Amino acid sequence: MDSNELRQRSPYKRGADYGAVFGVYLSVLFLLTAYSLEIPGFSILAFFLMLFVPVIIYVMLRRSYVADMGKTIFSSLWMEGIVIFACGSMIAAVVAIVFMRWIEPDYIERTLRSVIEMYSSGIMGERGTEVAEILQAAIDQKRVPKPIELVIDMLWLEVFTGSMLSMLMALLVQARGYKPKKM
Repeated sequence: MDSNELRQRSPYKRGADYGAVFGVYLSVLFLLTAYSLEIPGFSILAFFLMLFVPVIIYVMLRRSYVADMGKTIFSSLWMEGIVIFACGSMIAAVVAIVFMRWIEPDYIERTLRSVIEMYSSGIMGERGTEVAEILQAAIDQKRVPKPIELVIDMLWLEVFTGSMLSMLMALLVQARGYKPKKM
């Protein structure tokens, strides 16, 4: 995609396009996190992918800013970042719901049982034992959240935190300024 094409798009269109790519990234991050109970090395990889999220958002916003020759206002960059997170999060939400409904239907309960086992061991002290008892009661009383409830919470969390991160990255992009390329 050349800079003229990128320059002519609205922040919503650019955000949606970048959001599709970012959605794949968030989906991989979700799957690494989900399988980290079976393969502990995935948790380290997921941690580094999480740390890299601000860099990705910065690069995407910076590309738009440079394509607009430094004329993009803060609110436009911020909105583009919000749209990136909203679109990306929706893609990741679809992957998460498919995963928890059809691929690993017992994922939530299995994860809760792992947490109960960890807290019951006494490693977290007396409060940890209480938490383990509460979680066990939730499982016994069939009060485990459904996949859709968990995914909606995940979606809201990603969009809200993404909004805050986009604000910071938009400020950084503008603080760096625009320097035209020399020919």
